[in-house]
Amino acid sequence: MSAFPAYQTATSALSPRRYPVDVNRRIAEEMGDEDAASILRTISARMDTKRAEMSRFQDLCNRFDNLYYPDVVNQFGADHWPDDPNLAIPGRVHLSVNVYPVYVDVPASLQSYPPIENIVAANPRDEANRELASAVERVYFAWKEETDFETLSHMAATTKALYGRTAAKVWWSEEDDRPAVSIIDQPRHLWLGWGSTDYLRLDWAAYSYRIHPLTAAEEYGLALDINNDGMPVMRNRYGGGSLSFDLTTNRDWLTGDDAYMVEVLDYWWREPVEEPEPGRRTRMQTCNAVLVGNHLVHKEVFPEYDGRLPFVPVFNTFIPGVPDGRSELFDVEQLIREKDERMSNGGTMVAKSVGGQFWQLTGAEAPDSVPVGLEPKPDKVVAPGAGNRIEKIEPWMPQFQLDDYLSRIDRELSDVSGLNDLLRGLAPAQVLSSGKAINALVANYEARISMRRKLFYRWRSQVWDLAVRVWGNKNPEVKAAFEAASRLIVTPPSLTPRDELETATMAANNVNSKLWALRRGMDAVGVEDPEAEVDMVKEERTDASLFPADVQTQAALASQLQQLQMTQMQMQGPQQAQTPPGDPLQALAAQAAQAAPGGQPMMNGAGEQAVMPPEALTPGAPPPGGGAPVAGEGFNAASQQMIKGGEPTNRLLFQQPIGPPPVPPNEVP
Repeated sequence: MSAFPAYQTATSALSPRRYPVDVNRRIAEEMGDEDAASILRTISARMDTKRAEMSRFQDLCNRFDNLYYPDVVNQFGADHWPDDPNLAIPGRVHLSVNVYPVYVDVPASLQSYPPIENIVAANPRDEANRELASAVERVYFAWKEETDFETLSHMAATTKALYGRTAAKVWWSEEDDRPAVSIIDQPRHLWLGWGSTDYLRLDWAAYSYRIHPLTAAEEYGLALDINNDGMPVMRNRYGGGSLSFDLTTNRDWLTGDDAYMVEVLDYWWREPVEEPEPGRRTRMQTCNAVLVGNHLVHKEVFPEYDGRLPFVPVFNTFIPGVPDGRSELFDVEQLIREKDERMSNGGTMVAKSVGGQFWQLTGAEAPDSVPVGLEPKPDKVVAPGAGNRIEKIEPWMPQFQLDDYLSRIDRELSDVSGLNDLLRGLAPAQVLSSGKAINALVANYEARISMRRKLFYRWRSQVWDLAVRVWGNKNPEVKAAFEAASRLIVTPPSLTPRDELETATMAANNVNSKLWALRRGMDAVGVEDPEAEVDMVKEERTDASLFPADVQTQAALASQLQQLQMTQMQMQGPQQAQTPPGDPLQALAAQAAQAAPGGQPMMNGAGEQAVMPPEALTPGAPPPGGGAPVAGEGFNAASQQMIKGGEPTNRLLFQQPIGPPPVPPNEVP
């Protein structure tokens, strides 16, 4: 493998750099602005502790930027390695295989797939608490729609996959009267100061970006001047923006207006509310200062954060002992570069073999120099001389197969990144036509990104927790509701249709087996609002035009329950004497026995109803349920309804005694 260009990481931090914060601090001191100078001195001192780390990270960001979106576009197209010396040698082939974006976009797309999210009640047995959790869940989904949180999540997933880390900033929007979220798309400008070596809590953060002087005048009311070129510049800035080496990238074509822009420092830190006492926990508060160039335009305490910072960082993966995440391009760059060089070399060999023909003059009397005019031409006769002949020179080709070597590189790329041919769009037709093969390939990659998905979903929960904290402190009316039910449960979604079908089948089986509640089953399959879904199910199931059998079942059950209630009121005295107190099952059985005709149960067996006693089938006796009596014979008809498995079954029962009709008592034979 050939040597790559110099890779400047930690060594670049040793080179002297002038940062805008240092220049602006000096200007503020010269102008006598002690407030701005004090804040700038604090920021500069804290940044000094992170210079080496941030210099290395910024160099990596520049490198990954060029791989994801090449900086140079020459006459052949986008080129991520224009430093190839073969590019300037005639007859050499130079190829730039720009396949890096797929190693960033595919993992980001799969991780940003919306998960199954539920707001869980603190006390699931309390109906009021469950209703409150359902209301908070509706607020959460409405907030996500208003802030376009899913799009922001995809942006965060792409940024962290490219650079290894990013962060979300949560603040209160006075215009929208709700928490707002933004994604730091350039983490090289975000300086993070960790509270301890476990890198779990932030103590300070500073985000640097550039604005035009007109924007500074519009948002902060700062004065403007017009320079010799007729461009507006910041008054008393002294060109501080042109010294922002830490803000520029290697995209010179994108940063040409830096000389007319000014740096903005959004600085956040924590400080004690009261004097610390040994052995006691000290309450902290969140402070913020905004500096535009050397001007301190904003300094305020934000009590709604409860001593936390508004930035919620997220890393692409977990690296023990390192406050950083591994970029998706970190391990594949060398393999892709090797593929670039080998394909370029192979193209050069092919070009030489087909780009021209070489000849030689052989024979016993072949001269040392080729005579003038002795050049083979199509459709021409050449006289090489007596005893001589012209032979073609076959170019030398290596014995190994270039395709085999490139296939080995592709295998290593798949091993390092986990992206198989299916995810890269290179799967053959037999794989695309097999559901089992697709599910297996996706499941293999799902295991590779398990840690990254868990970290990303935890970040989503942390963003919502911070938004709830800010929302509750800004609006005390909803604070109690958020505190009672604001626990967000994020379940990783399935990435294959097979998993979705298995989840739905499992949820249906658990609900039918009465192991899960209906709402829990809806949560498992991703229903956004189970409470509203249950209400719609009730509404449809009570519509006779849609589900007549369900309506008939409910009517029959209501009628039976009403009859049991009336019988219980009539037989309250005997029932109390016969039924032991505190035994509701025996009481219900006794009520059913008393409610049956003749005191017999309504059902003799499975699916069978009791037969009317013969003594009730007398001539002229009224049929059960009222109506006109049947004259002249012991004939009776009854309509029976059986509910089995939740479905009603109706039948008509005609009863008639067997044998001669009974003799009336006033007639003597």
